[in-house]
Amino acid sequence: MAKIYTEEFIYVARKGLSIYDYNLEFLKKEEIQNVAVFKNNFLSLKDDEAKFYKNNELYYSFQLSKKIDNFIINDYYIFSFEKTTLTIISIIGNKIVFNANVAKSDIKKIILKDDLLFIQSETAIIVLNIFKKKIVFNLSLETQLFDTDGQNMVVFNKGIIYKFNFDKKIEKEKVELNIDKIKIEKENIFIQSEENLYLFGDELTLITENCLDFDIKNEFIYSVEDEIIKYNIDNLKKNDTIKFLSVDDSTTMRMIIKNAIKNNFENVEVFEAKDGKKALSVLEENPDIDVIFMDWNMPVMNGRDAVIKIRENSDYDNIKIIMATTEGGKEKVSEMISYGVKGYLVKPLKPTSVVPVVEKMIELVKEERDV
Repeated sequence: MAKIYTEEFIYVARKGLSIYDYNLEFLKKEEIQNVAVFKNNFLSLKDDEAKFYKNNELYYSFQLSKKIDNFIINDYYIFSFEKTTLTIISIIGNKIVFNANVAKSDIKKIILKDDLLFIQSETAIIVLNIFKKKIVFNLSLETQLFDTDGQNMVVFNKGIIYKFNFDKKIEKEKVELNIDKIKIEKENIFIQSEENLYLFGDELTLITENCLDFDIKNEFIYSVEDEIIKYNIDNLKKNDTIKFLSVDDSTTMRMIIKNAIKNNFENVEVFEAKDGKKALSVLEENPDIDVIFMDWNMPVMNGRDAVIKIRENSDYDNIKIIMATTEGGKEKVSEMISYGVKGYLVKPLKPTSVVPVVEKMIELVKEERDV
């Protein structure tokens, strides 16, 4: 099975260690085994001999004070585990600085995030502060698979995915898959089932059917397939959800549009703003909004001025804008079109008039995403 590590470089361990940059250009191959990677450094072990590589060049080699099989590294330490015991070895000086039983059952996996070491045993998840050498968190939860991004944790056991954050909020979701690997990145959950790779949210989104292994770096997924393939997480999420913004100084009008969308379509999200200025603020925070329903006459900033501001920003070129107005004359419609408006609705609005327009906009958005 291939293994992929993504820090400053991409490392693929498969019959040796292949090294790539983030443009997926092949750099070199090292004939080594039993390797752990951190940033641009990696450590190769054979029996009790360790070779430490820095910037992809051999930095120095040394004999370990004990043979280890399961380990990860950072710039300073080797973290190894065997049964219930965790050992921390200083790379500089080759000294054991910590050796203790930290779990009641066998350790299955460890993950390092900043100064916290997440330890998965058969019956618990333990968090150790590596500088204080002190356990700061202990969650009794049987796990089959586990991952953390340092802010959130995800655990899979017996067909249930548990999503856990440090405010002690737990969400549970049942999933009908045999999961081989699970990872979480900024609350996004990724699942590998055999060679299928999924984004797990409100529903499963298939990313690829040819994944041997994967890892995540800087909001991209790197999948080991026949070659390494790079997927943009934002684009995957965007394909799963279509986002709308309803802009109107009338709470009633905003509610009519929101309910018409939410009650008649799946995988949609609706934001609201009471004037054009507020709409621009919402867009700054959510630049992936797909469709805007914009009232023409509003206080603070009207629809006309808001649309002009939106069209000045090339990041918003693909946003579909529908004007909602009491003014439906030919001159007004022509003016709207000149500002890049896709269509208009005449007030007072009714759900029956909003739904066909939403349906058409969803079709357009999906067509553009599939290109």
